[in-house]
Amino acid sequence: MTAHTAPPALPALPALPDLSDQAPSHCSACGAASPQPLGDKDFAYSCNDHFAGTAQFPPADAPVRYHRCGSCQFTFTAALDGWTPQDFQAHIYNANYVRADPVFADVRPTRNSQMVAALWNRALQDTVVLDFGGGDGTFARRLQAMGHRCHTVDPFHGEDTPELLDSYDLITCFEVIEHVPHGDLDGWFTTLLGHLSPQGTVLLSTELLDADMALSNWYIAPRNGHISLHTAASLRALAAHHGLSVFSINHEMHLLRRPRTEGCGYRNRAMGDRLTVLDTLGDPPPSLAP
Repeated sequence: MTAHTAPPALPALPALPDLSDQAPSHCSACGAASPQPLGDKDFAYSCNDHFAGTAQFPPADAPVRYHRCGSCQFTFTAALDGWTPQDFQAHIYNANYVRADPVFADVRPTRNSQMVAALWNRALQDTVVLDFGGGDGTFARRLQAMGHRCHTVDPFHGEDTPELLDSYDLITCFEVIEHVPHGDLDGWFTTLLGHLSPQGTVLLSTELLDADMALSNWYIAPRNGHISLHTAASLRALAAHHGLSVFSINHEMHLLRRPRTEGCGYRNRAMGDRLTVLDTLGDPPPSLAP
């Protein structure tokens, strides 16, 4: 049996801002009414509690209530609805965030840059990638070191908004959407698509939950900022509302694109022949298009 060593003690932080216990009126993914309470999880719970085998933070004694949509099974919390960006920065995306997500700083962005470069190496010579929600820019720097062009933007990293192109053929978005407050999902998608070329593609990663996933699941983690957890159904519903189709490569990696236009396939400079698999997808239902 493996022994787990508790992490060193952390300095005390200011008291948490108020956590709302108001029930949400509808599901922000599919629009269904009256999502039901799923249960409470202590704010201090992190994904790395599961992988390290021990709590990474002392108990916060601050219950975060999650709800689940009965239609698309979108799992989310409204407890942080009153938080400001400064609150998230101070209590989640602070210097101790690496305890909640140790691979955030280098392992994940390095791995993702290698994956993107391997899949679309030659095609990337003719395009610029946008890493949307790219943290401190490690993914972009790794891709640039391989000779490719990549821009990055993240509201919680860097004080200045970088100068961006009008649009991008390929946007990457790794482990971001689960951090978006449920009430901001539509605005987040609108901003994302404002950077996407008409025939561009989004490579998005988020862990999809099973429809009946228990609250104890490791990915439902307030201390990581995991406040909007999707199922395959909820991600499809939300994407369709914005005129996008979803092709899930696996439970973690997903390709999103707009519907086919007359006389035009889905190939673009960034993706080339790699995207022909998307031609098998149907267009979003007209009633759900924006």
